[in-house]
Amino acid sequence: MESPTRYLLIRAVAAAGLAALALVLAPPAARAEVPRTGGEPWHQQSTADARQHAQTLFAQAFDKHQQLLRGDAMELYEQALALWDNPDIRWNLALVLEDLGQYLRAHQQLERALRWDAALGAERLREVQDRMRALETQRLARIEADSDEPGAEIKLDGQTWFRGAGTQSTLVLPGEHYISASKAGYFPVTRSVSVTAGQTARAALSMDEDRLIDTRRWTAWKPWAVVAAGVAVAAVGAGLERRTFADRRAAADALARGCNTGRCKSNPSDIYDRAKLENGLAIGAFAVGGTAVAVGLTLAWLNQSRAHRTEARAPSRIELTPILSPHQAELSALVRF
Repeated sequence: MESPTRYLLIRAVAAAGLAALALVLAPPAARAEVPRTGGEPWHQQSTADARQHAQTLFAQAFDKHQQLLRGDAMELYEQALALWDNPDIRWNLALVLEDLGQYLRAHQQLERALRWDAALGAERLREVQDRMRALETQRLARIEADSDEPGAEIKLDGQTWFRGAGTQSTLVLPGEHYISASKAGYFPVTRSVSVTAGQTARAALSMDEDRLIDTRRWTAWKPWAVVAAGVAVAAVGAGLERRTFADRRAAADALARGCNTGRCKSNPSDIYDRAKLENGLAIGAFAVGGTAVAVGLTLAWLNQSRAHRTEARAPSRIELTPILSPHQAELSALVRF
């Protein structure tokens, strides 16, 4: 039976062999020729001392990079860049950042190097563009936001992105991101967006104004229309009551004229009957009109304007986010419970 110690020794030797093989097979950093001809525009924007110091730091960074000491290499590349804004240093820094999984920072370095355009040389320009494209399709995603409110502050994952109305686009790492919009006097809005590498997600940020508004139970004129109708009916009752008094006087006069000689010709009952009918109608009109006035005044009191704040639109229970990629278009659905 073989000793367990022997197995441990074999495993240790095998691991060491694999590590050595990884160092041999690991792709070396594509070192750029920093000095070049000396006529490039970035040479014109630095001093000789700065360039010399930056070249020394670059050489040290490259050695660390070759030894796969990527963290040390990154720091040295950044120190060299602080002294000399050289696109070839940025190229190597982008490589080490990509090795470290910092794909967004790597893309940013390549984008800054790209500003020199044709001065980079055809080969390096093509390399930069190809590597940026590879990062965009394989390692990064894109988010577009549409804001319709001037002066709004748009944040991405808590960091200020842009202000005002318009559409903005930015690269992000794949995963879930949060976009928010805020403005004084408006309800804040937050959207959740989830994207994978190579996709583009779009989010619309529509804001609702936060202000005081006056509301009533009914249209302002309706209670007063009831009051006016009650007054009109009461006025009709008053007219009928005047007619009642007039008919009673007429009946009394007719009765008095017929009985002057001591003999009454007839009882003017028709006039009295009409007076009684008019009196009844007048009383009814007063009752209906008075009730209508009271109801109208009560409604007017209940219909006083009340100030309250507007409310933000309730978030949809299902939020759809369009997501685009070079080969397909799809919708991402967020269901709220």
